Amino acid sequence: MSKFNPNFLLFLIFSGIMISCSPKIGKYNTILSGLSVKPEILSLHQDSVRFTMEGAIPLEFLKKDRKIILYPEYVYGEGALRLGELVAFDGTFNRVSSEAKISGQYIFPYLEGMDSGKLVLKGIVQEKSKAKSIPQKEMATGLVTTALLARIGQITPDEPIPNIGVYMQTDFSDRTRVETQEFWVPFALGNSKLSGRGFQNSAGKNVVTLEVPGKVISQILVTGLATAEPQEIRDRYLAENRAKAVQANLNSMLVNKNTPVRTSARKNDWFDFRILLSDYKGISDSQKEAYYDVILSKRSFEEQLAEMRKLSSYNKVSRELFPKLRAAKITVTFQNSRLSDPEISANIFKLIQEGNSLDNITKENLAYAGQKAVRLNEKEAIYLKLVELYNSELGYNNLAVVYLNQAHRELDLKERNILISKAIDMIRQSNKLKTTAISMHNLGQAYLLRGDYFEAYVAISEASTLERNENDEFLRFNEGLRGAIDIVNGDYKLATIRLNRAPENEVNLFNKGLAHLLSDELRQALESFEESVQFNREYGYGFYGLALVAASTGDEQALYENLEKAVKRSEFLKARALRDVSFKAYVNKQEFRNIFK
Repeated sequence: MSKFNPNFLLFLIFSGIMISCSPKIGKYNTILSGLSVKPEILSLHQDSVRFTMEGAIPLEFLKKDRKIILYPEYVYGEGALRLGELVAFDGTFNRVSSEAKISGQYIFPYLEGMDSGKLVLKGIVQEKSKAKSIPQKEMATGLVTTALLARIGQITPDEPIPNIGVYMQTDFSDRTRVETQEFWVPFALGNSKLSGRGFQNSAGKNVVTLEVPGKVISQILVTGLATAEPQEIRDRYLAENRAKAVQANLNSMLVNKNTPVRTSARKNDWFDFRILLSDYKGISDSQKEAYYDVILSKRSFEEQLAEMRKLSSYNKVSRELFPKLRAAKITVTFQNSRLSDPEISANIFKLIQEGNSLDNITKENLAYAGQKAVRLNEKEAIYLKLVELYNSELGYNNLAVVYLNQAHRELDLKERNILISKAIDMIRQSNKLKTTAISMHNLGQAYLLRGDYFEAYVAISEASTLERNENDEFLRFNEGLRGAIDIVNGDYKLATIRLNRAPENEVNLFNKGLAHLLSDELRQALESFEESVQFNREYGYGFYGLALVAASTGDEQALYENLEKAVKRSEFLKARALRDVSFKAYVNKQEFRNIFK
């Protein structure tokens, strides 16, 4: 009789515990092993993603009354897009003698955020009344969206907002207008007396010249000025007295004593300061905006001055600009010369804002003022008045461009769409009067803001058709945008043709390189990206393009060098590079990681 071994019993118990605790090998773990997709790395083409799934379900999983259903999904962000249902095997065969072959073509729309997603295959096995899940299989990771790099005026957080659209311009140079000439006579701080030299500067040279060969003086206006400095404000008649002092000196100089010399005065007013500020290089544009906001407010002059004094740049600005306004301005008007009254044109926005009469303002004055205005709200007010008073093709088109640029800067989606709709309405009004290449280009820009690339392309193509001069600057500009849309639409070869006709600048050269890259023309892509870099070395996209070419050719060192330059110049490109599938083979390498430290 054999003797019982307690150690053997312990071994059996321990083995049973281990077996019961170990993970079970899934029955259907390999059911999807024979399936794959092409291409292995998915790519965006036009506005969608296409792929083919092929393979077979192994024979061992095929049984009567067993139904196998597959669900391809694209998973990205917090959600997933199910791409349909595929019955791989319906279980109706009595005798199965071969594997179940699968072949299907799929297409799904591109949505924002998909570039860092993945394609997975899920499924269930139904057998009688039971259903079991199949372990999902990852079919493809990431999505190549290189075409979306095409620059069509998009806004990125760390780059200046580009102006879009084309204003209709009027050439004022060859019109018969009244021409004026201005002279400035300086005064000492708080003083209204001319120096003993009269109109001579410290070098003994006259600052006022009234005799101009071939021109006859029509009238002279002397405008006395006073600054916002305390020593000037305290003398309420300072501006008037300066004008009178200059008037007296002018009367003694005039050969024709019948020439009228009128005087006026500007005090407690920002008109001349604003003109000086627009050309002033001592502060940034954003700092200038703070002054404009104060000037255009409805507050009194004293309240505006108090607000200005709070600005950090006020001491610098007042020190450098106010001395230039301790003066009297002489405006000499000549007969039958070329330029209309500049003060009317420059002051139209103020007249409109204050609700003053515009009875003496012509259509030409309004067009000139709108053309010279810098701020969008000023242009809007002027062009609104132009289309109110005159049925103007130029007014409608240019008002549309104002709305396009306001929409381009608007963060609120509802307000943005309202502005785009306004722009389209204005363009239609312009086209009722006359359909032009410029108005059709602007219509295309409006559709681009809506994300409607098809309608945008139709309109911009029509703009090229309407402009028949092959050497026209506008046509070349329009072809540049047309080529960029070709890239987004997947017509890469056509894009290279368009962009060859476009003006050479860093944007068009980058887009051309992108079109060549997407056409697998790596040498031409390299050349275009290099030209973009040479044109503007601060434009990061050219370097990014060179990094993409290096990734395609396996030139690892060139990739790191150019990508580092790109991400230093653009936070947008820095964020994109980290998720760009084109760099997938390098993301885990230390050299790549060092770029983003």
